[in-house]
Amino acid sequence: MFATRPKHPAARRSTVLAFVALHFFVSMQAAAFDYRRNLADLTLEELMNETVTSVSKRQQKLLDTASAVTILSNEDIRRSGVTSVADALRLVPGMNVSSVNASQWSISTRGFAGLYANKLLVMVDGRAVYTPMFSGVFWDMEQLLLDDVDRIEIIRGPGATMWGANAVNGVVNVVTRGARDTQGGLLYGSVGDVVEVASGARYGGKFGEHTYYRVFGQHHTHGDHRLEDGDAAGDGWHSQHGGFRIDHHPDDNAQATWLAGLTQVRTDDHQLDAYNVNTLARLQRKFTDDSSVEAQAYYDRTARDDHLRANFSIDTYDLSAQHTFRLGDRNEVIWGGGYRHVEIKAAPTTPAIDVRMSEATTRSANLFLQNEFHAIPDQLDLTAGVKVEHNDYTGVEIQPSLRAAFKPTARQTVWAAVSRAVRTPSVVEGLDSAALATGGPFLGPDGLPYVPRRVGNSDLGAEVLWAYEMGYRIRPTQRVNVDASVFYNDYSNLVSFSQTPRFIPGAPVGTAEYPFENMLSGHSYGGEVAVTVSPSVSWRVTTSYSLLVANIHGPAGAGPEAIERSVPRNQAMLRSSHDLTAKWCLDMVLRYSDTLPAVPAYVTADVRIAYQATPHLEVSLVGRNLLQDQHPEQGRTLFLPTTEVPRSLYGKLTWRF
Repeated sequence: MFATRPKHPAARRSTVLAFVALHFFVSMQAAAFDYRRNLADLTLEELMNETVTSVSKRQQKLLDTASAVTILSNEDIRRSGVTSVADALRLVPGMNVSSVNASQWSISTRGFAGLYANKLLVMVDGRAVYTPMFSGVFWDMEQLLLDDVDRIEIIRGPGATMWGANAVNGVVNVVTRGARDTQGGLLYGSVGDVVEVASGARYGGKFGEHTYYRVFGQHHTHGDHRLEDGDAAGDGWHSQHGGFRIDHHPDDNAQATWLAGLTQVRTDDHQLDAYNVNTLARLQRKFTDDSSVEAQAYYDRTARDDHLRANFSIDTYDLSAQHTFRLGDRNEVIWGGGYRHVEIKAAPTTPAIDVRMSEATTRSANLFLQNEFHAIPDQLDLTAGVKVEHNDYTGVEIQPSLRAAFKPTARQTVWAAVSRAVRTPSVVEGLDSAALATGGPFLGPDGLPYVPRRVGNSDLGAEVLWAYEMGYRIRPTQRVNVDASVFYNDYSNLVSFSQTPRFIPGAPVGTAEYPFENMLSGHSYGGEVAVTVSPSVSWRVTTSYSLLVANIHGPAGAGPEAIERSVPRNQAMLRSSHDLTAKWCLDMVLRYSDTLPAVPAYVTADVRIAYQATPHLEVSLVGRNLLQDQHPEQGRTLFLPTTEVPRSLYGKLTWRF
């Protein structure tokens, strides 16, 4: 039914060209129909005027932001046919999304990829899911009901002035819909060969006149990826996710929100059993169009029993507040602060890993201030801000930024930014009591056997980035949008492990400790460009390209070359969404990723075709990774074997009532 893997570059090119030509032909034939469904509900002008909150913690038009920002709407996510937030991020220019195995991802932007990519801050409804244990994100835990995701805002570049330490190379902010916007019911179910079974339900209703709620739950069963020889890798897994949200609107200017969720993940081979439970409360009050306050508190517990690494739990308590107001006619000010308390417990689950730390507690506090000055109203905005943050590892960190956005005409914006951001050490890196095994015994200079260990270092400093960015957005016609950005990132104090061990004798073997140290530096540069065209009111095409070049300096054994080559230098994407008729829609994505160590360059395609059988029932068929039988996306990862992503197919029914 599907094309097999091309055996020759010319055959591969022919397959890709045939794929593009087929879609272009089908789309042109359907363009004669002037049907207008959800795709055309937003014109390109309205898309550029969509609001984004992640850049300055207040609503701004996308066209006006002085940052490289992409918004994935609910419609983008639904029509792409993805089944997780991780897969949805493949649609973003400049994002590197690689599957490590069936349940683990390497996700980053502007470099420094890996299983625990530690320079990308990720939030869900204002709750940070960046783990302080290893740094990075456990993407297998982010199993959201995607129909209830309002949008995903992605910042490529620093966001530390607003969001604090670890918002270094980018910020991903997942925003779910309010309970008032999800009234009624939804049921979905799908069957396939990789996402074998997926089902979910949501119902929204009201308590009285001003209070809305929704409850939801879902279950996914994921099949195996493949080994290089084509055999099943035995890495299948399943997940459950459920929760509720309550929104109270006493009047048009106030809102109280309470939400909670529970996620459980378990692999079929019983090597991983993990869960997350969280709850969040938020109060918002708008006094005038220019003045508002917001206060938020959340609790998050993540526990993972990982038989390949360690058994640990993380309890996070977080408080934050902010105030927005106008000062005079030209200044918009936002200020606020927060406090976070984290408790960690850990124990080894295998002799290959030595976890000396059984318990740890970390605390951080911050204050931030940002002012947007309308130097020339509706034409030139200057934004200056700073966040001062204190943490238990490196003390006080100052993270300033300066941004400018100039609009020579109503249809174009030129922007530039200079920012400082830091990444604070993780618990494993920053505590003397933490240690990880790195291999078997070897003979030391005294002729005795020693076991190597990577150990924490309480004197470790923060990694530092100075980022310089520029961008340009233009809508030259009603049917074309162009968004381009370039950057230069200067890194210092990058963390790796020492090449000179400390030998500690012991019986029957001693320990050779390799402490983490700030021993690397370097720079990277590149950019992203995306062009969106609407040939008709029912057809939208987006093409994008990204370039990343990295140069990291330091001792060869500390891994500078591995960091340089952790992400593809070139990536490209062609995406088409077309309402063929009032009932049929066709969505296609063609993706190219450049060579990585042990991973050849690849081109692959995803297709979704959907039929709106009734106003309440949708039937869809999704094919993913269609141009090869299977392909690798990530090289070998510490402690984990990597597997290859197979071609997959699933059918789905969605009923709204």
